[in-house]
Amino acid sequence: MEQGKHTSALELFDRALRSNAQEPLALYGKGMLLAEEPITEQIALSMLQQAVQQTDLKEKHRVRAHLRIAEIYARRKDKDEALQSLSKVSGTARTVGGDTVRKVAEIYLQLKEKDRARESITAFLDTHPQDEETEYFLLRLYVVEFKDIKSGHRLCQKVDWQKSQSPRYLLNCTRVSAASGDFATAQKLVDLYVKRAGNPPKEVNDLREAIGRKRGKFEPVATDF
Repeated sequence: MEQGKHTSALELFDRALRSNAQEPLALYGKGMLLAEEPITEQIALSMLQQAVQQTDLKEKHRVRAHLRIAEIYARRKDKDEALQSLSKVSGTARTVGGDTVRKVAEIYLQLKEKDRARESITAFLDTHPQDEETEYFLLRLYVVEFKDIKSGHRLCQKVDWQKSQSPRYLLNCTRVSAASGDFATAQKLVDLYVKRAGNPPKEVNDLREAIGRKRGKFEPVATDF
């Protein structure tokens, strides 16, 4: 399954289920694979729900199963069921990675639950402050979803930009700083970006010029992220 050999994986999962219809890993694995196709989504949902009821299913698989169940219910516009599954993932947020927490937040956004999306990300960052990708996700949440430039600016001020590995994060914090009227910081950030890029695109040079003139529309939009 991890190698992408789905047909072989399904054959092995089926073999295991013929021996034990409640084998947790087989229920989980087959359910995850079947969930990828709309025609087998209902079967997948049933198998994943059975899998999470098995006490010996590993925690990492249980979290992924709850997340996939939430995705299915979100697609079906069944908000209550989706939220119930997400609550089980969020309850284990301290033991999962940033990719899972970001997916949780994305589903909350699908369900029009912006505050819950923000809470899931900020709770994770409280215990994983070095996860730059998730931190960048939070910046996008502040700026694009909440239109909260001030909170975005405060987040940008916490970053050690000399250690940052994300050019887009650096560039969008340049925009956020300028949009907040902090042109001194914006100038430092865009200069750092230009220094690292070597030959920056025209849009960055235009941004740099606008910051120097302290005039322009600086707020990042969704396509900037």
